[in-house]
Amino acid sequence: MPKYALFSFRMSDDEKNHFRAIMLAFAALGFHVGVWAVLLADLARSLGLGPGSLGVALTCQSAAGVAALLVGGRLADSESFGRRPVLVVGISATGVYLALLAFVESYAAFIAVLVFSGMVSMCDLACNSLGGDYERAHDAKAMTFFHAGFSGAAAVGALGSGAALASGVGFGTIFLAVGAALFALSVAFLRVPLPRSSVVPEDDVGETSSGTLALLRVPAVFACVAIIFMCFSTDAALEGYTSIYLRDLLGAGAFLGGVGLASLYFAGAMSRLFSAAAILRFGERKVLFSSGLVSTLGLGTVLATDMPSVAALGLLLVGVALAPVAPIVFSMTSRATPGQSGRAVSLVTASGYFAFTLSPVIVGGLADLSSLRMSFLLLLALCAGISILSRRMPE
Repeated sequence: MPKYALFSFRMSDDEKNHFRAIMLAFAALGFHVGVWAVLLADLARSLGLGPGSLGVALTCQSAAGVAALLVGGRLADSESFGRRPVLVVGISATGVYLALLAFVESYAAFIAVLVFSGMVSMCDLACNSLGGDYERAHDAKAMTFFHAGFSGAAAVGALGSGAALASGVGFGTIFLAVGAALFALSVAFLRVPLPRSSVVPEDDVGETSSGTLALLRVPAVFACVAIIFMCFSTDAALEGYTSIYLRDLLGAGAFLGGVGLASLYFAGAMSRLFSAAAILRFGERKVLFSSGLVSTLGLGTVLATDMPSVAALGLLLVGVALAPVAPIVFSMTSRATPGQSGRAVSLVTASGYFAFTLSPVIVGGLADLSSLRMSFLLLLALCAGISILSRRMPE
C-alpha cells in the first residue's frame, strides 16, 4: 500500500530532495495565481474593462493555452525533451508575462500579453506530471500535499498583494517584482534534483501519439476530464471575478478583497492537507461527492448575502470543498496511463484550460445581461454537477 508523504518518517534523501523541489514548483505556480487574482481588478479598472470585455480577454488567454498544453504533453513524455525543460520554460515565461503586465496600457496590448502567456503556459503541466512521477518513483501519495503547497502560496500571494495595494504600492510595481522573482527561480530549476520520469521510448512515439485525444477512451481519463472541467470552470470564474465581486459590487477595500481571496486559498491548503486521511478512509469518489455538495452550499451563501464578510466566509467554504478535487483527479490520471502520463495530464489540464476559456466569457456575458450575482448561479450548478458526476467515476 502506498505511503502518504509527510506521514512517513522513513523518506530517503533523494525522496526528500524530490519532494522539496516539486513543492517549490507548485508554490511558485500558486503564488503567481494569488497575485494575479487580486491585481486583476486594478488592472481591469485601469483599462476601463467591464466583466464582458474582461471575460473575452481571459478566454483568449485560455484558448491559447489549450493547444500549447497538447504539444507540451508530448514534449514532457519524450526522452529527448522531458519534464525539466517544460518546467523551466513554464516558470520563466510566467515571470515574463507578469512583468509585461506592468507596461500594458491598452486593451489590445492586454489581450496580446494574455495570449502570449497562454502559448507558453506549461508550468502546471510540468508540476502535475512531476507530482505523478514522484508518486510512482517513491510509491507515495503526495499530490494532495503538493496542491496544498500551491494553495498556501496562492493565499500568501493574494494577502501580500492586497496589503501592498493598501499601503500604496502600484499594481504595476507588484507585477514587475513577482515576474522578476519567477524568472530568477526558473534558473534554479535547471539544476535541482527531480524524480525519474516514466516516458515513452522515442521509437514508440509514433504509435502512441495517434492521439493524445485517444486517451479519452480510458474510462478513468474521461472521468477526470469531465470532473476537472466542472471544477476549473468554477475556479476560473472565482479567480477572475471574486476580487471584483467583493471590491466593486459589495464595496470591500483592496485589503479586504485580498483577504477574501487569501481565505479561499488558505482554506484550500488546509483542506488538502487533511483530505489525504479522508481519501484513505472513505475513498476518492465519496470525497469528490462531498466536495461538490459542500461547495454548492458555499456558493449559495455567497449569493444570499450583501455583506462582504459573510460572502468571504462563503468563499472559504467553497475553497475547503473544492480543494481535494484537482489533486485526486491528477493523481488518478497519472495512475491510469503509466508511460504516457504527461500526455494524459496535458489532456486533463487542457480540459481545465477549456473550462477557463468558456467560464469567464460566459459568466462575464451573463453579468452584462443581468448582474454578476446572478451569473454566479451557473457556478452553483457546476458544483452540484461535480457531486452527480462523481458517482460515475471509477474507484
